[in-house]
Amino acid sequence: MKAALALCLGLATAFAIGSRAPRPAAGVAADTGRGARLDPRAQIFVQRGCTECHAISGLGAVAAKDVGPDLTFAYADVVNRYGVNLESFLQDPSGVMRLMLASHLHLSMADRDSMLHVLKGLYEERRADMDEVIPSLPPLGPRVHVKR
Repeated sequence: MKAALALCLGLATAFAIGSRAPRPAAGVAADTGRGARLDPRAQIFVQRGCTECHAISGLGAVAAKDVGPDLTFAYADVVNRYGVNLESFLQDPSGVMRLMLASHLHLSMADRDSMLHVLKGLYEERRADMDEVIPSLPPLGPRVHVKR
């Protein structure tokens, strides 16, 4: 319990220190520092401080402190990690995110709806990209029983 509290306090301190960094203006494609350009859809996550801890590689967003999971597949990942959909998780988060959303990241309903919309769309795009490169299996024919 003490270790979890120390982690939360450490993350909160890291966020508070890191949040003083200047943010790119809305609608401006910022350089991610790796030669890639930031997708404009990432602006809400950058402006609200999510990228202090989370990368969103699918949008070109790099985390200031890589302590949280990449949010590119968050739409499905939250279900695997917490057993609830992303919308429910954003309404009632658990773990470190409960602390962060309660004390540092005060997101409006509009913010949450926008983030949900972007993350759902990003997940659908990435899944479609994966479906194009993963070869499909040939259809199964009738079973043939071989006597041994």
